[in-house]
Amino acid sequence: MTHTPCRRNGFTLVEAMVVSGLMAVLALLLSSLWAGFGRPATNVIARCRVAQEMNLAVNALARDLGGSLAGNQGRLGHKTDSQFVGWMLPGNLQLWLCFDGGTAPNGIADWAPPDTVIVYMLEGDALLRWDQTANTSFTVARHVANMQLSIQGDELQIQLTFSYRNITRTCTLLASAP
Repeated sequence: MTHTPCRRNGFTLVEAMVVSGLMAVLALLLSSLWAGFGRPATNVIARCRVAQEMNLAVNALARDLGGSLAGNQGRLGHKTDSQFVGWMLPGNLQLWLCFDGGTAPNGIADWAPPDTVIVYMLEGDALLRWDQTANTSFTVARHVANMQLSIQGDELQIQLTFSYRNITRTCTLLASAP
């Protein structure tokens, strides 16, 4: 008589436990790997957001400090129309910029009509630009944690600190007197 081995169907309990343990280790490794991908991605997003807001603020300030009022007022007409004539720092909390106006510009910052006064100020974490003459304002940049203003001789120093999530960056602008 010949002995034939018996065939079994399925897995033993030991085999199922070994496979389950290996699957758990694999799942743990994959979750660690996935978390490692997520952190740098959110860091890149935060850095990009801070860089974008910083660029918006710098461009708006550079445009206004560039010599004449941006927009149709400064681009059309004579060279003296809407010319930048002065700045003021009330309480070192706001930046006031004066642009000469009227039919006969006098080249002096009068801080009242017909001159145009532009005000930069922080409201919460937003940098606002307010045109006093037109009584319009808009948000220049968000995530602005701090704005420090100072005048040193004939130079205006504007220091803006931006903060978003765990990223903080500071930029400093220097402008010469008009």
